[in-house]
Parts: sequence; structure tokens; C-alpha cells
Amino acid sequence: MAVLPAAAVPNEADRVIGVAAIDPDQATGPAGSDEWFARQRLFPDPTVDLAGNLSRAQRQAKTLQTGHSRASIQAAAAWQSLGPGLGGRVSDLAPDPTRANTIYAAAASGGLWKSTDGGVSFSYSWGPDLPQGVGAVAVAANGTIYVGTGEGNPGSASYSFPGNGVYKSTDGGTTWAAMGLAGTDRIGRIAIDPNNSNRVFVAAAGKLYQPGGERGLYRTEDGGTTWTQILAGANTTTGAIDVSLGDSNTVYAAMWDHTRTPAGRVYGGVGSGIHKSTDGGATWTRLAGGLPASSSNLGRMGVAVAKSDPNRLYAIAANTPGNFLGFWTSTNKGASWTQITSTSALSSSQSTFGWWFGRIFVDPLAAQHIWVPGVPMLESSNAGGSWTSNSSSFHVDQHAVAFDPSVANKVYIGNDGGIYRSTQNGSLSGSWTKSTNLANMQFYSVGVSQQDPTRINGGLQDNGSVRSWAGWGSYNGGDGLANVIDPTNHLKVYACSQNGVCNRSTNGGNSMSAFGAATSDRWNWFSPVVLDPSNPAIVYFAGNRVNRSTNSAAGFSVISPNLTVTTWGTVSAIGVAKSNPAVIYAGTDDGKLWVTRNTGSTWTDITAGLPSRYMTRVTVDPTDANLAYITVSGYRNGTSAAQVFRTTNGGTSYTAISGNLPDAPVNDIVLDPQNRNVLYVGTDVGAFTSTNGGANWSPVGTGMPLVPVTDLETSVSSNQTVLTAATYGLGIYQIRPTSTPSNDFSIAASPASATVNPGVSATTTVSTAVVSGTAESVAFSASGLPSGATAAFSPTSVTAGASSTATITTSASTPAGTYPITITGSAASATRSTTFTLTVASVGGCANTNGTDVAIPDNTTVTSTIVMSGCSGNASSTSKAEVHILHTYIGDLVVSLVAPDGTAYVLHNRTGSGTDNIHQTYTVNLSSEVRNGTWTLRVQDAASQDIGTIDTWTLTL
Repeated sequence: MAVLPAAAVPNEADRVIGVAAIDPDQATGPAGSDEWFARQRLFPDPTVDLAGNLSRAQRQAKTLQTGHSRASIQAAAAWQSLGPGLGGRVSDLAPDPTRANTIYAAAASGGLWKSTDGGVSFSYSWGPDLPQGVGAVAVAANGTIYVGTGEGNPGSASYSFPGNGVYKSTDGGTTWAAMGLAGTDRIGRIAIDPNNSNRVFVAAAGKLYQPGGERGLYRTEDGGTTWTQILAGANTTTGAIDVSLGDSNTVYAAMWDHTRTPAGRVYGGVGSGIHKSTDGGATWTRLAGGLPASSSNLGRMGVAVAKSDPNRLYAIAANTPGNFLGFWTSTNKGASWTQITSTSALSSSQSTFGWWFGRIFVDPLAAQHIWVPGVPMLESSNAGGSWTSNSSSFHVDQHAVAFDPSVANKVYIGNDGGIYRSTQNGSLSGSWTKSTNLANMQFYSVGVSQQDPTRINGGLQDNGSVRSWAGWGSYNGGDGLANVIDPTNHLKVYACSQNGVCNRSTNGGNSMSAFGAATSDRWNWFSPVVLDPSNPAIVYFAGNRVNRSTNSAAGFSVISPNLTVTTWGTVSAIGVAKSNPAVIYAGTDDGKLWVTRNTGSTWTDITAGLPSRYMTRVTVDPTDANLAYITVSGYRNGTSAAQVFRTTNGGTSYTAISGNLPDAPVNDIVLDPQNRNVLYVGTDVGAFTSTNGGANWSPVGTGMPLVPVTDLETSVSSNQTVLTAATYGLGIYQIRPTSTPSNDFSIAASPASATVNPGVSATTTVSTAVVSGTAESVAFSASGLPSGATAAFSPTSVTAGASSTATITTSASTPAGTYPITITGSAASATRSTTFTLTVASVGGCANTNGTDVAIPDNTTVTSTIVMSGCSGNASSTSKAEVHILHTYIGDLVVSLVAPDGTAYVLHNRTGSGTDNIHQTYTVNLSSEVRNGTWTLRVQDAASQDIGTIDTWTLTL
């Protein structure tokens, strides 16, 4: 029996946490998404009131929208939501007891979503000008919906946006009314008296970055008209995070003492604990009887009451760093508690960030049947005596469980990857189905083809890098950060995960290879990747130093010294002049701006005249290397400081051009490709445009909620400018801002690839969808076919919105190889294309592909099989196994190919250290093996705290 070496320690960059948190002077870039977001908005003033400033900016944006004349609003083009409906982070779920098959989902930064078909699909059901960060939702017995804005989960793996109180709807989510508690910032839970729909309890966590303010447990007796704080925290950093009702007068509340700065977090303290009231909240007792005593090491706690047996309670706790502390149950309404014996499944489920979960859900009909969210979901049918764990049937990082009141045994869960439903009473051993059309995706970036604006890639929080031309499937793992498409060849794409781990592809992402080695002391969470606009084979890539490649990122040379002034600083923005490629601007996250006029031989500090803020973007006029636009993050906080600047002399001086923009962080600025005097910016409260050099700004189009716009890209189609926006909470939006959208459509092929032997056919479904305008007839054709191959479509044309089946038939003489076939749809107004990759196996060989995803949980061995039939003889001595595994730490993996006779051939044996993902073709001598039979790809994960997926693999014998 082989003995594996000791498990390596994964680089959990987005999970790092400590009691004193992150030293701001350590030599590192941001340790996670929340630090990256927070540093932008709080540098250099950590005392800024994020929630108050965001609310003011949202009001300013709304005023700009409503301030336009009715005529201009009617004439404005409308944004089109492109999804994708993959499902992002869901913070809470609530079924409607008065409307069958109706359930509401709270999106972390994408408002409220509603399903009326039992969770099959969801639609946006929130006010577009309301805070998009939602932490809690509950539905009263009379169907009234209460929503708490501001996500209670405090962030690390992802930034969580604050809110401005409670909202209420009495018409199923069609309209919403503000109901107060505007200063609560973040709401963790809402509980409604089942006997009185006007009696509501709200657990307000309070401001994350400042002490004091509205925090604690609040109650209304009149449906939200007035509120009373019925339980205050023990100190100014303690708020309420969970609340559960035993009956109308018996209330349990979990209080949480925690605080955050841009550079650190303390997620526990003496104020944490569970409290009980037996008089509806008039008086309270902190529960003991076996629960943890007040301590600086007591972190987030959760509490739940069994509806079918109000004597039965459950509690969970993490310590201040975020490690699992304990799980308890009570059978006497909390008078005494029994600590459940911890198992590895229970304790490891919370990983090292138990403050990301902290909730318990009890079957309303069975008091001992419980679920505990964690990285996996845990289930127990005996009150915690034993546990079932599952992280393979659905996305990781669980947050919510809901029970359908009108359909027996139907249970929903919400996690960082959307919503899943069970018809087997939530059994983790049963089957789960994922909901669709949940477009609450958190995009960091977007890339757009200059030949086809429907061909889009982008980077997603916690969901990898995705591409529209392959059904929005993930093609690069980790958190998806910078995504770029070569403007001259949209098959050449770039995709990064966190902290500068980047890959490149020349076939549209079907296979990826790592960037060449680059020089930097540290990397940003979002490390910039920028193509030279005059020669896209030149790639700029930066940590705290700028690197340059002349061969499409295959290799890099460092062209700058350290451009930062702090020991944590990195380059956050790069702008290259199209009119003079030797001129390169570089902005940093610690407030510096530099320029080189000789491709990096010397650099000049041109910061004077700019504020000391996080530099988010530098955009250079395509005709003038001295004309550049700079955007910074942060809030003006009542001052006259600007967030958008222009220089006409290469940085000698600057003009503030924020004009009447809302006082919100500006994340990007782009120029209209057909009129460089038209500017577009993306901010935390939407997208805005100026046609007079920044003196005045107005909203871009209509139809986009006030959601953070993190990235903008432009393109031209049918002589119209196309503006594409990446939003952090509502996916991708697209608009033709200058006129009424022309007819346009998208095209995609599924599956996007196939492997066949010579003389064999492959089929794929070519689907179309209307992007704008009206549906037109679309005719299909194919190019790039290998010799001897033909393509046929059935039907040969469709009306946009319909599908066709493409059959690619090879001949016996078709040469072996991999061929990217372009499938084109042609309509009167537009021509769109997608890529189908055909692999023809070697002559005399035998090939097959398994494209079904297989999850790889921690410390587990999983398998994927391919059945070879119709082959003859033994395999080749140069057989090929092409393997694509998405995994955050491949140094944990042992990958073997197992022949039909049981012989194992090791392909990958725990090498690669902290590298993300395996995209490799292995040559294996299989001459002693017969071709026919079942071949198995066996993957063993030999360490904890990292997971992955077998994406696809192809065997050619």
C-alpha cells in the first residue's frame, strides 16, 4: 500500500483569518476579496462610514435618474441583462405560506429574487433603486414580506455590502416601502410571530467598520411603523446576528461582538452569547448552563428552536479566529445544555471561518432532524448524534435552508453558488436540483470580443472565470479575477484567479496554460492584465512591479522597480498609450501614479495634484499619449475631493472632472470608441456618462438597478457603440447607449467539444437568443473544418431564440488533430459565431471524452469513467490522457488512469504545490492494455481546506 507524503498546506488566500487579523505592514497584497474591496473604499481614512456614504450616493444616483426630463428618459436606450443565471451567493431563503410554489431568495449583493414555480427558476423582485445587499428575508402568515438589507455575513472570502434598514412588501414583492432601522447597516435574521404578522423581530449586526449606532435586537408591534430596541449589546461592537422564536413570548437571540478594519478583523469578544426572553423581549437572561461563558475568544453563535418541540434548542459557536468551538442542544428551553461530541465532519465543516456560517435549521416536523451550514452542508437525524456531510451535490459555502409549507418533503438550500432543491426532505444522501435564471452573479471583470459583442468572458467571485460561448461554463478556477479577450483574435483569451495566478489560451479557453514567470514581491487580489492597444501580443501584468511580455504572456520581463510606498502596496491600474506604446501609466493601491515614456527604462512619479487614494483605472486617449483619465476609489465624505481626473500634459497637472457624479467609488472609465469625447464610468451605484468633459454626468440608459459596476468594456457592432458592464451582484448588462438597439442575437454550442475517431460524426446543439431588438432569421454555416469533414445543420436556419442540431462528419482520411470549428449564424442585422472544438483521434486509435463534472471533496477519492467499445487490439505506446481538473491546490492531488484490468498508471503525484488547476495531456505507454472496456480516471485529494472538480477528460488509445 502506497503511503502518501504529509499533506501540504493549501494557500487559502481568500480564507486567511487571525485574531488580530492582517498586519497592514506585512509584505503582501490583499489577503481576500473583502480586504481588496475595503482597502479601496477606506484608504487612507478607515473611519469613513461606508453604509452612510453608500446610502447618500444611492440617493444622489436616484436623483440623477429622476432629474432627467420625461422625454430624455423615454428616448434613452435600455440596458439588457445578459445573466448569466448561474446563481451566486444567497444569504437567506423564505417560502411564502400564502402563495403556493413561491419562495424568496436574498442575494448578497443582488437584491431579492422570487420563484413562482417551486424553485425551478427565479426572477428579480426588488426595487432597482434600493440597496442591493440583502441579509435576511421572512414572510409573515398573511404573506407580508420583510427584508433586512446589508449582509450579516461580514466578509473575507467576499466583500459584503451594507444596507439601510428594513423594507416591506404587501403585494408579493411588486412594490416596497422603507420601514426604518436605516442605521443598522447589516441585518442577520428576521423572525415573525406566527400568531401576529405585525410583530417582527430583527437581529441587527450593526456597522462592521465603526462601533456604536443602531445594533442589537429590535421589535415592532405595528408592522414596522415603529421599532423598539429590546436587547442592546454589552458594548459598542456587539450586535444581534440570529433570532429564533419558541412562541410569541419566548425569544432567543444570538449576540455577536465583532469589528473590522481595512487591514484586520476581530470576529469575537466578550459581548458574544445567547440570550433568552420569556416576556416578548421586555427582560432578558444570558444563557449559561453549559454554553460558553463571556470571553474575548467567543465568536459568532447561532441558535434555533424546534417548531415541533419548543423545548428543544440547538446552538453553535465559533471562536474569535473562526475555528469551530462547539455545538450544543437543550431539551428544557435552554435551562441546561449538552455539548454534542465533536466529530471531524462537524468541526471541519466550519473550516477556519465559522463566522461565515453560524446558523442552524430544524425540520419543522421532526425536532431531531437538523441541518448545519458550513463549507459542506451537514445533516443529522438524531439531534447531532451522527452527521452526514455533502459538498459534492451542490456548490460549497452554505447559508440557508427553507422548508416548503405547501409541498411535503420539499426543501431548499442557498449557498455561494445559488439555490438547490430536494424532494426527499432535504436528505443529503438524496438528489438535488439546481435552480435556474438566478442572475445574482458577482463579477469582478468582463472581457468582450471586438468582432462579436455577444462573446463575453468574465471573472466571478467564488465561481471562477466563465465564457458565454460555452454556455457560461467555467474555464478557469478559483475566484475569477482579470479576464481579457484579444481584440484581434477572440480565440486568444486570458483569465486570472486571486493574487496574480493567471492562465492564457489560444483556443477560446478549451485548454489553458500558465503565464510565464513574472517578477513581483507581492500581488494584488485583482492583479491587472492589460494588452497593448497597438499590439495585443504585448501583455502588461503587475504586482508591485510592472512586467511586460512580447509573446502573449508566455514569458515576462520586469520593466519597473517597486512602484509602491507601503509594504503592502501593489499596482492596481495600468494604461498604455495607443498613439505611443512607449508611454505607460501605472497607478497603485497606496495612492501613487507613475509614467514611463521609454517602455519602462525610467519611471516618473506624477502623483502631485491627485488625492492619496486607491487608483482604480488609468485610461489613455487613443490619439494623444498625454491625455489620460484617472479614477480613484473611496468617498469624498463631504469634501470637494473628486474621483475622476483628467490630465492633458502627461501628468504635470490634473483637472477634477467628477462634476455632479454621485459621491461613490469610481471603478472604471472608458471612452466611446466612436467618439472619444464621450466618457463612461462605472461606480458603486451604477454607470454614468458625460459628453462635455466631465462637467455634467447622467445615468447611462435605463433599466439597470443601482448595483456596483466593477468593470466596463466597449465594442462596435453594426456601426453602433456597445457598452458592456460587469456588476457585483446582478451579472452582466449590455447597452447601445447612443440610439435604439438594433436587432441582435447570441449563439452558443453545447456541448462545446467532442472527440471522435476518423469516419465518425459529432453533434452539438446550436442555440440562439435575442439580445436586443426583434427576432430575425438566422442561417448557419461552419468554417475551419478539417480535411475530409463536412458540416450539416438541421434546420439550416431558425428564428432567433430557437436551436439547430449541427452534425460534423469526418471521413476515414480526416487527419488526427484538434480543430477549433467556427459555427456562424448570419442574420440581416448581425453575424455572430461560437466555437466547437473537434478532436479527431489518431488513425487506428480509439478515443472518447467524459465531460460530466465530478466534485472533488477534501480527503476523498473520486472517479470518472470512459467506456471504450468498437475498438480493436491493444492501446498505443503513446496513448494520450488529456485531463482538465479545476482545483485550488493541485499539490494535494494524486491522479491515476486505471485500465480495464485494474492496472493503475499515475499521471500526477502531488506536484505543482499551490498551483491552481490541471490542464495537461499525459503520454502513457498502454501497449499492454486492450482498448475495449471501462477506463477510470481516479483522483485522490490528500488534504483538507481545498476542493475542486474533474471538469473533463479525454482518452486516446
